[in-house]
Amino acid sequence: MTNISTYENYCIFAADIKSAMCQTEVISHRIGLISRRAFDIRMRMASPFFVEKRSEMSHLLNDVDWLCNKLHEVFLTITEEDYSMFGAELSFLIDTLKSLKQDSLTYEKYAIQMDRLSHQIADLEELEHDIIAFRVKAPMNPSLNETMQMVGRLDFSKLSGN
Repeated sequence: MTNISTYENYCIFAADIKSAMCQTEVISHRIGLISRRAFDIRMRMASPFFVEKRSEMSHLLNDVDWLCNKLHEVFLTITEEDYSMFGAELSFLIDTLKSLKQDSLTYEKYAIQMDRLSHQIADLEELEHDIIAFRVKAPMNPSLNETMQMVGRLDFSKLSGN
């Protein structure tokens, strides 16, 4: 029998190194894997015989960290087409993580990890909002687009006090 978490980690690694796969596909693929892992943990927590697999919650949180960092990294290059590819999955992931956090409240040993998860959920929600507002809707608004271009031309180096 194949160890699912090892297989998922292999898939994540393989997806990251494929040169033919664009960043949007990598992000979409990773969101799907993280969602499945979070949902799997939630389903097993519902059992009265729940026993955590070794450090699975830490692995999940590390994957969510990776996703947050990747979304911050590619934020300026995300297009409406990119968002249409992973937007629904991102919303579903946020909902799944919120549900996982709620289900985990009954387990005292997860208190520190749930604090970290709360911050990650807030970061993902903020990223989703900003992607929609500034990368999807802003290009359709000519006056906002012009304002953003003017702000982009400003020289902020003089504000440093040097």
